[in-house]
Amino acid sequence: MTPTAPDSSQIIKGLCELALLSLLKDRPHYGLEMLHILRTEAGIDLADGTIYPLLHRLAKAKLVQAEWRLDQDGARPRKYYALTSSGQRELAVQVEQWRKVSVALSAFLSRKHKS
Repeated sequence: MTPTAPDSSQIIKGLCELALLSLLKDRPHYGLEMLHILRTEAGIDLADGTIYPLLHRLAKAKLVQAEWRLDQDGARPRKYYALTSSGQRELAVQVEQWRKVSVALSAFLSRKHKS
């Protein structure tokens, strides 16, 4: 039996929390806006229904907070999410972990193979 590689969606799911926290470090965003930015700028192609359960989990963990606001033209309310101080600390931890893993894995992947 040939082992199968993990589906890339599993890797993406593991990085979504880090990407969302990073996105919120500059300013609050609403859900579909975040989804668009993650797709276009980060190359993370999340399904529409994926982002809200993740945001709910982050809010439950007190890493983000949500509030209803009118959108820019005042036409309708949207739920905006902002990073909390706990979320800022968690982001710093995750960024450091990502950098360590990224450096180690890059070195491992580029090593010379021994016969």
